[in-house]
Amino acid sequence: MNGKNKALAIAVCAALAVGGIIVGWGGERSGEQAQAGAPARAAAASGGPAAAQGGSAVQAAAGGRSALPAVLAMGAALTPSAANTAAERSALAGTERVAENEKLILYVQRAGAGIAVQQKQGGYVWFSNPVEAASDPIASPLYKAELQSQLILSYYNAKGQLSRYNSFTDSVQKGQFDIAAIDNGVRIVYRFGNQPDVAWANIPSVIGKERFEQAILSKLADDEARKQVTYKYRLNNEKQIYEVRKLQDNVAAELSALLDSAGYTAEDAERDNSENGAGRQESEDQAQFAVPVEYTLDGQYLSVAVKGGEVESRPTFPMASLQVLPYFGAAGDDREGYMLVPDGSGALIRLNNGKLSAEPYQMPIYGEDGTFDVQERFLSNEKARLPVFGLKKNDHAFIGMMEDGAAMGSVLADIGGRFTSYNSVNGSFRFTAMDLYTLSSGSKSSSVPMFQTPSYQGDIRLRYAFLSDEAADYAGMAAAYRDYFVAKHNMQRLTPRENAPFVLEVEGAFQRRSSFLGIPYDSTEALTTYEQAAELLALLKERGVDDIALRYVGWFNGGIRHSSPDDIGFVSALGGKKGFRKLAEFAAAEGIRLYPDVAFLRKFKGSSGSADFLDRRNAAIYEYDPVTYHKLGSRFSHYVLSASKLPDVVRGFLSDYAKLGVSGVSLRDMGEEVNSDFAPSAPLTREQAREMIAAEMGRLKDELGSVMVSGGNAYTLPYADIVVNAPTSASGMSLTDEDVPFFQIALHGYVELAGAPFNADRGQNPRRSMLKALETGSNVFYQWFYSPSSAVKDTRYNGLYALHYQDWLDEAIALYKEADEVLKQVRDQPITGHRKLSANVTETTFGNGTTVIVNYGDADERVDGLTIPAESYRIGGEATR
Repeated sequence: MNGKNKALAIAVCAALAVGGIIVGWGGERSGEQAQAGAPARAAAASGGPAAAQGGSAVQAAAGGRSALPAVLAMGAALTPSAANTAAERSALAGTERVAENEKLILYVQRAGAGIAVQQKQGGYVWFSNPVEAASDPIASPLYKAELQSQLILSYYNAKGQLSRYNSFTDSVQKGQFDIAAIDNGVRIVYRFGNQPDVAWANIPSVIGKERFEQAILSKLADDEARKQVTYKYRLNNEKQIYEVRKLQDNVAAELSALLDSAGYTAEDAERDNSENGAGRQESEDQAQFAVPVEYTLDGQYLSVAVKGGEVESRPTFPMASLQVLPYFGAAGDDREGYMLVPDGSGALIRLNNGKLSAEPYQMPIYGEDGTFDVQERFLSNEKARLPVFGLKKNDHAFIGMMEDGAAMGSVLADIGGRFTSYNSVNGSFRFTAMDLYTLSSGSKSSSVPMFQTPSYQGDIRLRYAFLSDEAADYAGMAAAYRDYFVAKHNMQRLTPRENAPFVLEVEGAFQRRSSFLGIPYDSTEALTTYEQAAELLALLKERGVDDIALRYVGWFNGGIRHSSPDDIGFVSALGGKKGFRKLAEFAAAEGIRLYPDVAFLRKFKGSSGSADFLDRRNAAIYEYDPVTYHKLGSRFSHYVLSASKLPDVVRGFLSDYAKLGVSGVSLRDMGEEVNSDFAPSAPLTREQAREMIAAEMGRLKDELGSVMVSGGNAYTLPYADIVVNAPTSASGMSLTDEDVPFFQIALHGYVELAGAPFNADRGQNPRRSMLKALETGSNVFYQWFYSPSSAVKDTRYNGLYALHYQDWLDEAIALYKEADEVLKQVRDQPITGHRKLSANVTETTFGNGTTVIVNYGDADERVDGLTIPAESYRIGGEATR
């Protein structure tokens, strides 16, 4: 070891001994930058305060710095896989190994502040950015910069206009980043915008009157200089201090020069600020941000965390959203495969599919936020239920899983050939919401932006898993998500039962708009009384349907659009409390699972306890026209309950419900939506609302024993016994190419699943719905009421038309018995494989070896030597328990 390396090693060991952060340098910089960084490096090497404390990232001096001296690096890179390109293999040689475990190796690329992660088995390397981004033949300079960015940050100005930073142009190229070693990884702080320079350092924010006159004014050359300096401060006679005025950058530079001429230094300013309890003055002319990102290895996963509480910004430029690793693992135009997006059951976007006229893909996790008041809304049939995304290129794949902050997230994806040569999929997270509020005066109006306050302060965390060879497909991605999710929530496999359940929803009471002597009123009418519900259950039992799960909608508090559930009242038109008790007793005696349905988050009557829009109005939801997508001002749906009120509502509900002897409940909306609350007195972010909803679901599960959920957003799944209206298709966005049952592959065998009711699905084709149930292992599900279908004619419930049970009974029983012969074999088994054999034929493999091949076409198909009849299926494999 030569003298220089020996000295460096001694300095590193000394710093490690006292727990200091070791600051080195992050690549070549200009002489001016290097000189500016020298004091920090010297302090760091000696373990001084600058090293140990770090200081404000926004206030830190410009210049990329690294706490990864060579002696801390863990050695050269392992040989990458032959599947990596020559350029990728070369790029890996320019990185440094910073963490390693049995599965993965993490590397950092100092000059570009990027990372790479290598799978030990096979050696394949994934990069945070395409290594040939700078030479992309179709990307503009802006997109070349974004291809080389680890973060893309959008922010608002005071007028509500959006602007955008990327970490390559606005942080890395300016040398405004810090790299530090942490346990199992590396922490990089990206600083955006032109950081405060030395021109501001010697400007005191507050200074005593006497000292101002003696230390500054008396030492200036002439009266004009004294006048210029005095003008930039205001005298507080009461406190006998001078306070600096708000200054533009160019004015601050002039003041700094005058102070410098008086011999007043940055140390003087720091002393005066400290003595007067003031901080350093900074420019307010531009947006500045510091975003810390921690890249760590956790077993088989790469964890990427943005420490939300440590993000620094200026209140005049709130951060709107943040894309994290927008081009991680991006696939060039020479790769084959697809991107996975969590659209409904799951959808694939083929790499380089040529759909350049289609919009780039974007979908919010858990659907739209109901407290965003919009005049137009695209009525997608499906939502992103699971916070995941993935990409497969050739024989390798990754799946990204959003953890902390998922409710603030959206999935973005785009194909190569539009803006760049690369196909990419990633997560974007909203930090601040904004809406324009219109002020009118006579014929004039203006729009004033209203911002969410405070912005989201929580962490953002993503977890990446890596797959190769046979596992590198959407089924492998789903299996990886299942392994993660089951372990995280300690979920258990379903217990074997003799039959698969027949899931039935019946509609109880509804309100019809009527009038008496010209005075309008709402009358409560029955669609299925308690006694009739019991009659339907008995009828199914007589016809050989032994395993039944009943969802009873509209059973209390006025019916389907019920009043607040914290005080239960029975509907006399349905048979009153006595009639409900008889139904509950009958269900229990017959082994039927009863799930009375409750909407906790939707207030159909009264706005008390509702969340607020940004403009402070109660969050009222209206229906939207399915053709024009415009809001229908005459079609009020409900108010959004603030999640902060949910614990009290659930507490009141359980107090009454516990007396009824029912051990199950159906949750209409907890698995369907998550909403913010912008009430100024007690605002809630969407992530906070998600946490509250999950907590109350846990309470309902603990106190009642069994929970049915509609929709199945991920945060509800650890508590759900049955999910109805689970997605079985995607929304059909133009950029996507194929629907896949990712949702079912991930969850089957751990939660009972049912899609839309067979007789109320979009296609109105119960046979096809049964085939989809066999493909996905889902249960048979029907929706009925006892009254004639005409009972809902000319009401707001026209959509329930044609649900009279007698119209569907025979068909439902026949399809259930046919499906049960298959489903009872696999009910408690995970799905271990899924593939599309042709345009109309799919094959699903379950954990016990059973395979189900389904033909959706109207003609027989021959696949792998087997003939699959039209609109039918074949069962194969050896079923073992």
